[in-house]
Amino acid sequence: MEVNGETTGYDGTLGDGETVSLNASSSWLQEGTNNVSVSVGDGSVTSGPEPHVDVEYRHDLESPRTVQYESEALSERYNVSKTYTTPRENATLTVPHARTVLSMRSLEYRLNESGTYSSVPQSASNLSGTTLTVDVSEVAGDPVPEGTTVEVRSVGSRVDAHNAEISVVQATPVGFDLDSRIRLDSWSSDSYLGIGETPQGSLVHYAENESYSAESDYVELYGDGRQRLHAPNASSGSEMTLNTLPARVSPGQNSMRVRVPESANASNTGFVVEPASVVGDAWIAEYVAGTDGQWYAVVDGDGEQLGAAEKPDPIEVSRDDVGLVSIEATDPPSPSTDSVGSGVFATFSDGNLPSLLVLFGGVGMLFVAGSRPSSSRDAVDSIAASVGGSFSRIPRIGGPVGSGVESAVSAAGSGLVSVGENRLLTGAVGAAVAVAAAEAGLFSIGSETGAILAVAGIAVGSLFLLREADAFTTARWIAIVGVAGVVALQGLGETDLLTELVNSDAFLILVLIGSYALIQLVREYRANNGPNDDRPQVVIGGNLRSGGDDEGSD
Repeated sequence: MEVNGETTGYDGTLGDGETVSLNASSSWLQEGTNNVSVSVGDGSVTSGPEPHVDVEYRHDLESPRTVQYESEALSERYNVSKTYTTPRENATLTVPHARTVLSMRSLEYRLNESGTYSSVPQSASNLSGTTLTVDVSEVAGDPVPEGTTVEVRSVGSRVDAHNAEISVVQATPVGFDLDSRIRLDSWSSDSYLGIGETPQGSLVHYAENESYSAESDYVELYGDGRQRLHAPNASSGSEMTLNTLPARVSPGQNSMRVRVPESANASNTGFVVEPASVVGDAWIAEYVAGTDGQWYAVVDGDGEQLGAAEKPDPIEVSRDDVGLVSIEATDPPSPSTDSVGSGVFATFSDGNLPSLLVLFGGVGMLFVAGSRPSSSRDAVDSIAASVGGSFSRIPRIGGPVGSGVESAVSAAGSGLVSVGENRLLTGAVGAAVAVAAAEAGLFSIGSETGAILAVAGIAVGSLFLLREADAFTTARWIAIVGVAGVVALQGLGETDLLTELVNSDAFLILVLIGSYALIQLVREYRANNGPNDDRPQVVIGGNLRSGGDDEGSD
């Protein structure tokens, strides 16, 4: 065998399956390509089968090592393999990242190219600045046995330092929540950190334990998940610790700002919400530390709920100019809060029933009086005469006073009866009384109940008006109630009642009723717009008299 011009060999005959090792020197090897030639026999054999031999050739490095590297927008991925041809004590393996790495998303190892990868223990790794060091002796044994191959693969999470340079003073260990101490080596007023792709990139980031006055720190959030941490009061050399709230906050459009006070922590999710370029945008929040099925609410500084939802659903808030808020556990909405039972009938326990009976009883008396005006006026005159007679018994002035009181009572009663005769006016009085009572707090109804009552009122009112105008048809009435009902259900309900109605079994019945109304409207239109409607018509009438008189006809 010849290796790069240097020769070694075996002089003899090998039987079938017999092997022999040839000695060579590592000094024969050269960088780049190595040429190896193998020959069998000395050329003296001229007959019989041609001699042949199988050769296995290899040479080993003292410490073979391969490195695979992938760079992403905010990540660096390494796959490093190293083989130890001799026992090695205190063996380490280093991964020199190209850019600043805040934390390791994953760090795994495998021995001897077999089995599955396992996580590198926290005690066996150290990230200092951009250099990751793995203690191979801790995972493979100390000393590392001869012939051991160690594979390490890592994914480092980077931060985008805009118009700035930073270094990692203390990195977050693998598998832990973000808690990285960084130094702002170069920083100016327009610098910021793009931190939307850290291990907890979707959570609200904030800085704590700052070495500068941090009242002006804020993170600007965008709908696409980007986050930019601004520190206007920081300067070159300042330090901060990056952390996250257990909450995701995202604007519906444009961007918004969030400031986290020093008192915030995992159990106190207080933060200040401010608009950015546009004021009044809606936003959503999700509390990730809670339990599925638990209700949570965004509560402002005055204790008022701005929005609530059942986890894992996000909480929707309509405006971003709300200041200090927090996410707190809350009770689920009671099914009775939007029902008539908790509204009108709750007045039995609130002590408002007598007042409501007087108010609505008076409205009811107007309807009754208007339905029988003659009898009602007779009753009013009788009551007026009785009251006037009582005042007439007063000595000296009884006569004039009694007469005046009788006239006043009679006039007032007759006026009320006249109001009752006008159904439209009576209905307006009833509506005014209901609104006034609700505003005064005598009773309360939920938005869902309000929508239902509005639909009922529209149905009854439209029926009365159509009949009064002598224009009632079933099709017209159904059309009016249908359109007004859709508007009321969608506009007055806190939830999407219209969608719930469409998804319910009752929707088929409504479709059939609507189809019937549409057919009736078409028929009515055709009947009122027939081809003969505009033709002149002659009506002849007369009286026929017996006896042959021809006094004509009228």
